[in-house]
Parts: sequence; C-alpha cells; structure tokens
Amino acid sequence: MKLDYAHYYRRWHPETPEHQAEMSAFYRRLLGPHLPGDKAAAILDVGCGGGYALAALKELGFTRCSGVESDAGQAGSCTKKGLSVELAGDTIAFLERRAGQFQLLLCLDVIEHVPHDVQLPFTAALAGALAPGGTLVCTVPNASAALASHWRHNDWTHHASFTACSLDFLLHHAGFTDIRVGETEFHTRPANWWLPLSGGARHWWAFRFFRLWRRLEVMAELGPQQGRAVPLSLNLLGVARTPA
Repeated sequence: MKLDYAHYYRRWHPETPEHQAEMSAFYRRLLGPHLPGDKAAAILDVGCGGGYALAALKELGFTRCSGVESDAGQAGSCTKKGLSVELAGDTIAFLERRAGQFQLLLCLDVIEHVPHDVQLPFTAALAGALAPGGTLVCTVPNASAALASHWRHNDWTHHASFTACSLDFLLHHAGFTDIRVGETEFHTRPANWWLPLSGGARHWWAFRFFRLWRRLEVMAELGPQQGRAVPLSLNLLGVARTPA
C-alpha cells in the first residue's frame, strides 16, 4: 500500500507563510556553522520533505541547492514553492548515479525512516555522492532524550532512534571520517528569559530545570564522567566528512 506521508507531515508543518518563516529561521541557525563558504557549492537535501531547509539555503544565497524526495506529496509541495526537487522511488540508486557530485549533503530526520538492514547501504550511498572532503549534516531522533520513546514512535514510519555512539558507528562504517555527534535544540533562550512572569521565560526555565534533572539521572546511571557527555536533546546532530 502506498502511504500518503503528507497526511502526517501536515500535522506539524502547515503550509503558511508564518510557519515557512519560522522553519527557515530554525534551519539557518542549525545549518549555519556547517555551510560551505562557496555560495556556488553543490548541495543536495536528501529526503527534503516540504523543502524548508532548501528555502533557507536559497535565502542565504546558495545557488546550486537541490533536493530528492521519495514522497510525491512533499515533492509536489516543493515544486510549488519553486524549489529544485526530484521525486525518486529508489534514493540509493539516485545517489549512486551521482557519485562524487556534491560538496554538502543534508539528511535531516531521514535515516530513522530507513529500515535497519538498509541503513548502512543508504549511508554508504550518501558518502559516495559526496566529493572528496565533502560534508554530511544529518539529524536523527536521540534515544537518550527524556521523551525518546515518544519521539521514536510518534511517527509510524520510524524504524529506529540513535545514541551518539550508534550514529557514530553507522557513519564510520559507511566510510565517513571526522565524525562529530552532539545536541541540537529546538528551544532557544528567549530575549525576555529574565522576566519571570512572561510565558516564554516560564517555558524556558521549566525546560532548563527538567533538562538538568535528566542530566543528573544519566550521571547517576552511567557515572559522572560518561553521563556528562551524553547528548540529551530530542534530536542528535551528526556532522561527518568523506576522506579528502
């Protein structure tokens, strides 16, 4: 049976200008430190969804950014927004036909949708599509987060969540080097964080309090040294390179 993934996607991503602006700001913040200096660098967003990261790249002045998407509804949404996105039923084959063509690959909230026995061939295909010294930026659900089970099972099409160790293991065996895995936060400190009666500040301090509680719990379970190093955000951010 062919799934209409847009049915799920629209629950979190309404097609409104306000949400587009919010998502563009988020991706500019997330991707900014990892983007190439060359605005003409070839960039591919693998599993680009509604195209929010691609739109952010265009706003930043990148001229050779494109996407590939396996869901027809989301690919169609990207096309309506004027984004260069190709619909591909077999993403691995798509990548293999473009060996060494890209300086940067984005794979944001995608690997968890790939069945476990296909994850290694998929990530190896990502590595193969990058030019020597190219960069992969990926995000995946974090199995160490407080809401890890909810985050893993909230999407029926998820097959896995990851720890920093398991994501590093996968990327290493796919052929990547210089692998860094860390936190990526959805929440940012509001401008009025110091005003105790503002709604944004209340949410911020509740978030910080319960994150500290989770950190103490992990340190108690794993020991202080290991527990301090475990990323606790809902998503993990992985950045890796191909050998130069």
